[in-house]
Amino acid sequence: MGFKKILFGEKVPDKDDPKYKERYEKDVAAGKSFAQALRLDRAAACVQRFASRHTKLFLALVFSFVLFSVGLSLYRMKQAVTYRPRPSSAVERQEQELHFKRHHAPEGVAQPTSVNESNQPHSMKEYEAFRPD
Repeated sequence: MGFKKILFGEKVPDKDDPKYKERYEKDVAAGKSFAQALRLDRAAACVQRFASRHTKLFLALVFSFVLFSVGLSLYRMKQAVTYRPRPSSAVERQEQELHFKRHHAPEGVAQPTSVNESNQPHSMKEYEAFRPD
């Protein structure tokens, strides 16, 4: 019975079924009190009133929002599909990390010292100049 229940789910209770009637009424009462506490019922009434008075404007707003959302999703998907990361060396990644730490450290925290101050090369050109042969 457990596997069949997982695969097919449970029977959806009917609101008029006496076995579930009390639970249904309690859930409805909880939903109504939640909506009243957040004033969602008043907001829904205002939206309904606006939609009834300005039918075409309301439809235009709803469909423009939907079309904008679909267009934005398509644009982001195109960007994700065509993204090609720029290959970088370990030295470049370390330089970026040091730069980030240096410029994004919170106030009152000691700034990391520059690589050059510790007599270490800062870039590949400096490394080649610094490197003993």
